[in-house]
Amino acid sequence: MDKILYWLVMTVFTLLSWLPLRVHYLISDLLYILLYKILRYRYDVVITNISRSFPEMNYKGVKRVAKDFYHSLCDMIVETVWAYTRSSKKIGRHVDFSRCDTLNEAYGEGRNVIVVMGHQPNWELYTALPHLERRYGLKMDNRQFHFIYKKMSSRVADMVIRRLRQKHNSCSVVEKEQIARHLLRNRSEGGVYFLIADQYPGKGASVEMDFLHQPTIVFNGAEELARKLSLPVVFVSVERKKRGHYNAEFTKICDDASKCEEGFVTGEYIRLLEDSINKNRSNWLWSHRRWK
Repeated sequence: MDKILYWLVMTVFTLLSWLPLRVHYLISDLLYILLYKILRYRYDVVITNISRSFPEMNYKGVKRVAKDFYHSLCDMIVETVWAYTRSSKKIGRHVDFSRCDTLNEAYGEGRNVIVVMGHQPNWELYTALPHLERRYGLKMDNRQFHFIYKKMSSRVADMVIRRLRQKHNSCSVVEKEQIARHLLRNRSEGGVYFLIADQYPGKGASVEMDFLHQPTIVFNGAEELARKLSLPVVFVSVERKKRGHYNAEFTKICDDASKCEEGFVTGEYIRLLEDSINKNRSNWLWSHRRWK
């Protein structure tokens, strides 16, 4: 039954994906009305998160950030569907990198690198990139990009997410629980492991830090892994330049996490993510129940 439902979902995705991008943005505008004005999707969560994160902001400012966030969320949804049947070359026209030398230096001649990032749109487009070296000057090919994800409780949803992220064969998808094993097994090959590390950690490795003016339980599994394996850690922020166009900027956190004080890597990650959010306050997943 799951396979039947999966193929039905993917058939709908495929048919919708064939529509031109401008039509997808019309759908996004309608979806915004549905989610923000009619269903009020997680509205209380969004407003609470924003107001607590920016205590100096009045209610009018909070609502403005919330509206911009819902527009961004809807764009991300339709862009992900649109990208499904598009070539890597076409998708590559919509995304760019800056400060690539930072990642090149960390990778060196084939080291494993941990790249930590936040829930910033549209990270999904970066799983389907064209030739990295020729287009972006990155000294690695697409096979060295590994995106870490948390397995979803719904088998159908999990199959859909994996298919969307692996369709272009431009990266691999590794389950969060398997990352240590994957790193050890492929230690000699070298790879860049992208990990979204700003979610609520649940029962995972965590520490408490101040994030966006609030005491926050922070996932520190990336730091623990990097310390154990003496890996470099890089932060990447994704910024929307204009509708449908994004830039990812790399910033070095450390060359070897094992030589850093405990907590330094996670602290730097939180600081850099906070700085990135403050530059564009709607550019984060405010609907996530981050503080519990």
